[in-house]
Amino acid sequence: MRNRFVIAGFVAMCACPVASFARVWVGGDVGLTGGALAGTSPVGIYGGVSTRSFPVGLEVGYQFLSLNPSNIGLFTASALYRTPFLRVRGLHFLARLGIANISSDPNAPIRNTTRPIIGAGVSYRVLRQLDVRAEYDVIVDPRTAGGPNQNADELLAGVTYQFAMR
Repeated sequence: MRNRFVIAGFVAMCACPVASFARVWVGGDVGLTGGALAGTSPVGIYGGVSTRSFPVGLEVGYQFLSLNPSNIGLFTASALYRTPFLRVRGLHFLARLGIANISSDPNAPIRNTTRPIIGAGVSYRVLRQLDVRAEYDVIVDPRTAGGPNQNADELLAGVTYQFAMR
């Protein structure tokens, strides 16, 4: 246990110089689903990092999708492209490309699998470090048990907090 704290401290010390030129954010979202995941209610958290000068960053997240009587977990790792949109101050276009790892109870209609995820959305800066975000994501053929091959759709709304960097 002690070794884990030492390793975590070492990683944090190495990350301090990186933080001076990086954009770091965390957030949460809720949403609606359709297609292969219809009937679930996603609630998720995410975090990401990118450089200040390059519009593509790495974002990881986890969503909990409740489906009576089973539960589905969705871990995502993706490249997130973020660029100003329509010359409106604070409005940004988002595009996502990555993978989604689905894990579920044995009696869930979705099998445990890793599938591609693509998405698009917008974010709007409400306060200096706070954005609201809306996003539409598609998980390509998440392999439903006994059902037709179809994509899973998610419509998400959330809030993102961007850490102040030097």
